[in-house]
Amino acid sequence: MGARFPDDLRASLLRHDGASDWGFSFPPIYTPMSVRGMQRDWQLTCDITLDDPELSPYWWHGRLIPFGYDLTGGNLFIDPDTGRTGSFHNEDGLRMQGGDVWPSYLTLLKVTARALERGEPVRGWHPGVEKGRLDWRFKD
Repeated sequence: MGARFPDDLRASLLRHDGASDWGFSFPPIYTPMSVRGMQRDWQLTCDITLDDPELSPYWWHGRLIPFGYDLTGGNLFIDPDTGRTGSFHNEDGLRMQGGDVWPSYLTLLKVTARALERGEPVRGWHPGVEKGRLDWRFKD
């Protein structure tokens, strides 16, 4: 990918190289990716952008590092220049503001861990377990 992974992401990947499908997820629906999955998704989105350069300003940027996926064509990513997270969706492109943006990967990990330990919501999403899998449900 040609980017230096932020220390918090690198440390996490050394301990847990992703997660099995839907056993653990970041709120609301993102499964942590393995290094192999990160590289595969990064390459795929870069290839699409290279095929259609008009997409690049808002759809994807090759310096970003995907680290979580959902089944709707979305990814969480880290900007290695800032350490901030954001999201990418096939239909909408990059989101650098809103519910999927965190100051760092470590912040997202801490917020998720606190929610699981205490049953607290994360931006309205409450953790629960259904059929042995972590499930985030939105409650007003």
